[in-house]
Parts: sequence; C-alpha cells; structure tokens
Amino acid sequence: MRWLRAARSLGPPVVSQTRAPLIRSGTPLEVAEISWFSEGVSREGALAIPSVRACRNLIVGATVQMSWYRYRGEERLDPGWLLTKPDPSTTLPMTLGGTVDDLLFHGRAYWRVLERDAEGYPRRARWTPVIDVTPLTESTGGTYAILTGYRVAGVPDDVPPGDVIRFDCPLPGILDTSTQVLAGSLDLEQAARRLANVQLPAGTITNEGEPVSPEEAAEYVEDFQNARATKGVAFLQNMSYSRESIGADDIALVDGRSHWATEIARLFNVPVAMIGASPSGGSSALLYGNLTQQEALFVSTAVAPYLRTVEATMSDALPYGQSVAFDTGTFLRSDPDAATDHVLKLLGAGLITPVEGRAMLGIPPSTAIDLTPGRI
Repeated sequence: MRWLRAARSLGPPVVSQTRAPLIRSGTPLEVAEISWFSEGVSREGALAIPSVRACRNLIVGATVQMSWYRYRGEERLDPGWLLTKPDPSTTLPMTLGGTVDDLLFHGRAYWRVLERDAEGYPRRARWTPVIDVTPLTESTGGTYAILTGYRVAGVPDDVPPGDVIRFDCPLPGILDTSTQVLAGSLDLEQAARRLANVQLPAGTITNEGEPVSPEEAAEYVEDFQNARATKGVAFLQNMSYSRESIGADDIALVDGRSHWATEIARLFNVPVAMIGASPSGGSSALLYGNLTQQEALFVSTAVAPYLRTVEATMSDALPYGQSVAFDTGTFLRSDPDAATDHVLKLLGAGLITPVEGRAMLGIPPSTAIDLTPGRI
C-alpha cells in the first residue's frame, strides 16, 4: 500500500493538457501567449523564455551525458535492460531526459513498467509524461491519501501502483512555486518584441515659433529628410532638432531581461555565468581558469538533487542490496585536464583501478603489442 501526500498528489498541476499541439503551432512567444492560465504558466510558456530553456537544457544535458551503473556493495553488476535500454522504442537519453524534465517542472515523474524478469522485478519501463498520468487515491481524512492506482492517458483500465515507478523530487516543481518570476519574465519578453516592431524616430524637430498645421509639419519634416540625403549641414528657422538617444539595448530591454535571467538561474540553482545572465547576480566571468569550479558547483547544486532522486527510485526498483549510481566523473570529459586530474586523484587514493580510470576517460584498455621480429 502506498501513501501520497494530499498537497502534492491530489492537487492538479498547473500545466497545459495539450502539450503537443502547442509545440507545433506558432512561434515560441505565440505559444507562451496562448498557454497562459489564470493560475500560472504552462511548461510551453516557460520554455519560451530563453533563460528557462537554457537552464533546462543544461541540467537535462548534463544528466544524459553521465553514465550510470548497478552495484551490490563493492561489486559492479551487469546493468541489464532497465539501465541501458528500458524502453525498447527509444533511447536511454530520451527516457532520462523526459524524466528529469518532469522533475524540473512538476517535481515528479513516472515510468510505466512494461516487462518483468523471472523474479518479478521491472526489466523494461517507459517514461510517461506527467500530464498523461492521474493518481487515483482514497482520502484518509488527514494530509495523506492512499494510492489505489493510476489512470494513464485517459484509458479507462486503471494501472496498479506496482506497475508504475514514481519519482518524487524533494525540490518543488518550477511551475508550482515560481509563477511570479516566470510571468514577469514572459511579460518583459513580450514587451521587448512589441518594442522591436515599433519604428522609433532617429531625431525630433521641435517647433519653437508659431503653431503650424499638420500638413505643414509633415512637409517640413519631408523637406528636412530630403535635404539630409544630399547635404551635411542643416538650417532650422524657429525650429530645433534633437537626436534621440534610444539605443539597441533600450529597445531590447537588455537590462530588465538580464535581471529576470538572473532570477531564473536562481530558481534552477544554476550558476548565473553559465547562462550569460547579469553579473549583478553575484557571478564571476566564465573563464577557462574557473571552468572546473563552475562545473563542480553546477553539478552539486543544480543537477545533484535530480540525480539522487533517480538513483534512489531506481535502487528501490531493484532486488534488495542492489543500488544505482551516476558516474558524475564522465561529465568532466569535456575538460580533459580536469578529467585527468580527477582520475589521477582517485587512483592516488586507491579508490579505482587503472582499468577503471581508463574507462572513465573513454580510453580503451591497454593492449601491449609484441614487436619482436618474426612475431608480426
């Protein structure tokens, strides 16, 4: 028997129930406009914000780059289908990516069990989007409810709780707690788009004499523009000319958008510099010298909670005593110096063998070749 906290499981998520049509139609900002709800912002609307999309892609991208393994104590076990290709119809990165995406935006994710081994443990499973899964519960009169099953994709046949692997993240979903920040950023993105479509004058002519009619004013402006096409000097009588100081940064609302990008980076716990947000958010420039520290901070603050959620949930789905762990060291392969330094420190501490170290660096096992004449 499984129990669900009523505040998390009984309340409907504030999301669009038609994800696919929204993605197919219109530009991202048009999608954001039609995805608004009085209660909050949909996933599609949130992804229309560049900084949200950047944070999401960083976290999901880092997760799918890390290999994971199955072990019992100090013994490394065969990962099996569940950790290599849980869904026969797609790849492992797609399954993991969808899972972490749901954890980010909704705080929970689901895998539908497709096949079990001889002992009854899950062997194959398919990631199922949160919006397609409805928990069925019985209230106990308190803050928790009894989970009786799931309704998947509206199919009348209910799925037993044991046939669904549920991932519960300790961090709240972005859509559940960050409505004000997402709405403010969307408002500014739409304001920047509207301002970009407005033809602003390069300068203004101010009448300092007798009033003129609109026709005379239009004729005066046209004559002034025609004269500027051939002459570099202008003569104004009872008029003054001032050049507008509105630049590209003002039109694009760069400062305001940088502020909201910084706030969104804080929502995802992503270092501000990694998405190019405003340095006023307390970040330093992203340089080669501090890249390793930034990546380590990124993994420990932004990625680790979701890695731990997946590890703990998958470990519960395996036989007692077996566990699952991500190899975060593989994420450092993009920086060869940092990866080599990491492996050498592990070797020096006696935590890994040379063969394991070569595998972490993506180097095949060493094979000595006998070059003695007559042996080749």
